[in-house]
Amino acid sequence: MKEANEEKHSDVVDEMMRASKYLVESPLEDSYASALLKFKVVCKPFPKFLAYVVTTILNTVKEKFVRAWTNKVSHLGCRTTNIVESAHEKLKKHLSSSVGDLASCWDEIDKMLAIKLGEIQGSFGRNITVLQQKYKRHFLFSKLEGYVSRPALGFIYDELTCSRTFGFAKEYCGCVQKTSYELPCACIIAMKRKENRLFYWMMYTLIGKG
Repeated sequence: MKEANEEKHSDVVDEMMRASKYLVESPLEDSYASALLKFKVVCKPFPKFLAYVVTTILNTVKEKFVRAWTNKVSHLGCRTTNIVESAHEKLKKHLSSSVGDLASCWDEIDKMLAIKLGEIQGSFGRNITVLQQKYKRHFLFSKLEGYVSRPALGFIYDELTCSRTFGFAKEYCGCVQKTSYELPCACIIAMKRKENRLFYWMMYTLIGKG
């Protein structure tokens, strides 16, 4: 009986986590409203928890983390504090002590930044020297590689694929890539392809060459 209750409890928690994920990942305000209704149904057996989440989080700061709102601002993929927390954790490991003087702390911070700079330079070096297979077959991407970061190339590649799926209808695009990452979105790519200007426009826009 105890194992059955634990399994049931685990299923309830999993369902609540899925409902909360759909809520946070809602791309539009309409889909957010639907996801919120679903979340309330799932959490109905826990009224205190539901009231706390709705009143202290969703009603006050949902614009800070729900995609329906964060997709409207330029965040370059930084939708959480994970990057800051990770950097803070690495800094604490480098400092190793909370009672160091300014000079010793500054020296450790300088060492940490030097290591991070080396990682970034190594990443850009790989961008230049290693050409991914899927980009070798595409003339445009073979020219962009080495100038544009791998994540950005991946975003552009996905948007190019989408532009071939639904044409250049702006209402189907959402322009999230342009707004959030300041990269060409599917409807813009489709429009430039229709005008036979995609290659020159992309080269000029992204790396300043035409």
